[in-house]
Amino acid sequence: MKKILIPLLALTVLFSSCKKWLDVKPEDKFIEEEVFKTPQGFYDALNGIYLNMADKFLYGHSLSLETLDILAQTYYISTTHLEVRKQLNNFNYADKDVKSLIDGIWSNLYVNITNINRFLENLDTYGSTLDEQTLSLMRGEALASRAYIYFDILRLFAPAYTLEPEAQLIPYYSNTSYEAAPFSKSSFVMEKIIADLQASEALLLKHDPVLSLTKVDQTVGTIDVGNKPFLQFRNYHFNYFAVKGLQARVQLYAGNKNEALKAATTVIEAKSKFPWVKSSDLSELSIINRVFSMELLFAFESPLLYNSYDVLFNPSLADNTILSAGTTPRFINQVYENWENDYRYSSSWRVDGGKTYPVFLKYKDLSNINYRNYRYTIPGIRLSEVFLIAAECEPNPTKGLAYLNELRQNRNCEILSTEVNLMDNIKKEYRKEFYGEGQLWYYYKRNDLRTISGATTTNKAVSQDNYTFPIPLSETDPR
Repeated sequence: MKKILIPLLALTVLFSSCKKWLDVKPEDKFIEEEVFKTPQGFYDALNGIYLNMADKFLYGHSLSLETLDILAQTYYISTTHLEVRKQLNNFNYADKDVKSLIDGIWSNLYVNITNINRFLENLDTYGSTLDEQTLSLMRGEALASRAYIYFDILRLFAPAYTLEPEAQLIPYYSNTSYEAAPFSKSSFVMEKIIADLQASEALLLKHDPVLSLTKVDQTVGTIDVGNKPFLQFRNYHFNYFAVKGLQARVQLYAGNKNEALKAATTVIEAKSKFPWVKSSDLSELSIINRVFSMELLFAFESPLLYNSYDVLFNPSLADNTILSAGTTPRFINQVYENWENDYRYSSSWRVDGGKTYPVFLKYKDLSNINYRNYRYTIPGIRLSEVFLIAAECEPNPTKGLAYLNELRQNRNCEILSTEVNLMDNIKKEYRKEFYGEGQLWYYYKRNDLRTISGATTTNKAVSQDNYTFPIPLSETDPR
């Protein structure tokens, strides 16, 4: 396995049955002192942070495989589908089941913020047990993890940033506290996110072994990990290039295209560390690399991924239960422009399991389960996204087209001969690239698209309000 999956240890905040997530008490100081007497306590705690981020309410299911892609209209939702899916598909956030889902997302995002803040505080208090490299890497990874989560809180629960940067909706916590933080302006939260990423970058640039690796997803035997297991499989941790990729994502959302391009080109200059998938990686079904793991700057390891696959995408599910692109190939062919040789189509979509239409196989388990390098993997940040950001932010359209064409060429698609309709072609690649990953919804929100071509409704109208989850009552009443 890539790492030992262990629950958070004593640093984790213990949660009572109180209504508000903030009504929590930290574990007894004595136990924390015992846990962090040795580096192993920090290793286990950091691993626990990543594991908790892969919870079913967050990046292990809801914010990747299901909820956000339902909103982005990528799945066909019939009139007989589960009620919560129908209501999501219609942006009905007042529905009781949707409210519960949104509350779970909000609560779990903030629970993870609390865990990270506690971890950072323990680094301050007990970090003398760690050597300089370990302390710096752990702090850098924790800061980037906090930025990652706050950024998605901002994208989910506040209006599109470039439209309303002064919206005052997001509580910001930089340490553990028993007091509810005031609702902060989006601009304040964005400043904090960018600052965390800058601090993380400085720490990782000095100490991250990823800088000397030839290929990041094959680290076993390439560096001396000694008694530091977290140095392996750096693309399942916030490594230096994952931070630069996240900076590009954040800066573009903030409307800072020059800064986004700078961050993106830093990754692109090191693209050989994240090599493009090849046809040979997709030729043997028993070990097919459907998630293109070698291209991932950052990924989650979800131990329950195949349970999620079975309840969402397994072709044995009934037509009114399975999440697919529809009971005919119409929509999926539209998305992939009738080109089934696109690696993203040929690896992830197939008529299978008795269905007469293509089903979504990206997260199907390998039949050769001994081949473990990329099992349980859910993408967090892709090299391809960095190329799309560069294509969008490059002021020279010819250079922008070159970035887009490099992606297309490495997906077995024809290159485009003209930069005319460049933005429209970038949108098409987002639709193809991020199925089952949750990023398409954010693209639509950032660009304030008012009509979405979807699997259920050909032209789905979307308002600004539809793009923003309401703050849950568990946070606002009482406060």
